[in-house]
Amino acid sequence: MNLSQFDLNLLVSLDALLIERNVTRAGQRVGLSQPAMSGTLSRLRDLFKDELLVRVGRQLELTPLAQELAPQLRQQLQGVEDLLNARRSFIPSTEQRTFSIAASDYVVFLLLQPLVARMAEQAPGVKLQFVRLDTGSVDRLGEDAIDFAILPSYLQTHFPSEPLFSERWVCVVWSGNQRVGRTLSEAQYLDLPHLAFSMPNEGAGSAADVHLSQLGVTRRITAWTESFILSPFLVRGTQMVTLVHERVARALETAADARIIPAPYDLPELKEVLLWNPRRTADPPHLWMREQILAAARDIG
Repeated sequence: MNLSQFDLNLLVSLDALLIERNVTRAGQRVGLSQPAMSGTLSRLRDLFKDELLVRVGRQLELTPLAQELAPQLRQQLQGVEDLLNARRSFIPSTEQRTFSIAASDYVVFLLLQPLVARMAEQAPGVKLQFVRLDTGSVDRLGEDAIDFAILPSYLQTHFPSEPLFSERWVCVVWSGNQRVGRTLSEAQYLDLPHLAFSMPNEGAGSAADVHLSQLGVTRRITAWTESFILSPFLVRGTQMVTLVHERVARALETAADARIIPAPYDLPELKEVLLWNPRRTADPPHLWMREQILAAARDIG
């Protein structure tokens, strides 16, 4: 293939498609409409003589060739981006870009407002894209498919990190739950039905779940959710109990018609950390954004 006759923008679109696995979101990522991105995917399929993305159920999955291309393509495009940015100064007030952050809904709930406030004041052209934290987030960080990941410190990785904040766990029940008073004994806690947390994709539990499992505590789990923010609302009208981060529980107690009760076990505080690709440690935009995230974490108290 003659490179001079090849539209290199197709590779940018291909990168977006392989990351998002969704035509509409990939189009949004590169500024193309859904029909335009569909046309681009058709051209890419013709060029590579491969479907690249195939529908499996309700989702698009990568073909074996696409899986092979994805990390190579990301690395090559990142090299081009680094080359173009090598001599460019970073001025927050005039910067036009989007930073992607993988985080749980609980972290987004706490950090979104202070972060947006800082962006509005210092860098109105900078946008934030929060993406779902799952077991593949660290891999995407290594591929430069996302800029940052925020996750519990007990999930050890080889990436550089900075501590953000600590959080205590509390029990939450529906305010009308007559089986629970102001406190919970261990026996009462184990007798109640439980709403537990399950991480997307692999079903990994929360830090509290992990600790209880290590203590040998067997709960009567009757339901799971992938959302910490929904948990206080989901126990409403039931006898279920759930473990929630204290800041979230306090913020949603009234709206969820919930009641907060100290946990009957001595649960270690959850420590959230900010991770980034080591290639980005000295990159001025990333360094500046890290400072904003750390400052926003201090703002939540």
